Amino acid sequence: MHKIYISNSYNPYFNLAFEEYLVKHYSHQDDILFLWQNQNTVVIGRNQNPWKECNMKELNLQKGKLVRRLSGGGAVFHDKGNLNFTFISDYGEGKLKENINIIIEALSSNEIKAEFCGKNDILVNGNKISGNAFFIENDILCHHGTLLVDVDIDKLSRILTVSENKLKSKGIDSVNSRVININKLNREISTESLKTDLINTFSSLGNNASFFIVDEKVIKDDHIRLVDIYKLMNTYESWEWNFGSSPEFNYQISKRFTWGGVDIDLLVKDGIIVEANVYTDALDVDLPRSIKNIILNTKFDHQNTVDLISKKLSI
Repeated sequence: MHKIYISNSYNPYFNLAFEEYLVKHYSHQDDILFLWQNQNTVVIGRNQNPWKECNMKELNLQKGKLVRRLSGGGAVFHDKGNLNFTFISDYGEGKLKENINIIIEALSSNEIKAEFCGKNDILVNGNKISGNAFFIENDILCHHGTLLVDVDIDKLSRILTVSENKLKSKGIDSVNSRVININKLNREISTESLKTDLINTFSSLGNNASFFIVDEKVIKDDHIRLVDIYKLMNTYESWEWNFGSSPEFNYQISKRFTWGGVDIDLLVKDGIIVEANVYTDALDVDLPRSIKNIILNTKFDHQNTVDLISKKLSI
């Protein structure tokens, strides 16, 4: 049976929790299509460093959210102009290609000639309109991706362009690609019309198709337990998952305070500052030790770390 779920929620924590729930409770007789959107959100890959992939200062100014997904790959920005798709099915050779062909066929029905390129991109005339990622759990394939219909490209660029602080990380870096909105290629396409096209293309592959609208309060599928989804949401909302799961990295802070300049080399593990070397032109010879005592074993965040030093050492 083909099952189609459409989320009316723009909450990334709910949508990723619901996606994981579908994987964990997948019935091998089904093929699933889940369509969803987030608002003002950066989604990073499983092994990425959020501070390296995202301009956290800009994201905070925009009151955005950051969330880590289960699959690998690079960081992406979601707003309501981006349509996300998830295919869940038994894993088999050629299944990824089948899923990609559904996307390409839906675009083709709108006179857009797209092609799959490399490991995870869908391109039109060399411009990226979709990024894909996947993971496999117990021979179940979860393949998801983006479709840039009418995304705020300027905002995307600001949030995913990181300031040039010296940061060396063991995590996976995103690959910059030239992106273009789908509605620049066909003005008649919207996220709603593309949803319909994807649903029709997916439904045509099976004899039976069940359709469900979901949100954070109501899921009209008696087999799904909201309480279990809320438990998964707790993980996706947590600092431990989104930041504490980051790969080990080194980071350098250079800052001039009223009492002098300081350069700090940090080692951060699981989001916690575990080592710090402090260099300063301040007259107080004990200042490096004082700074270490302030910041060691605290959660890392560039601005919070600077503010903590400034507040404690207002001399």
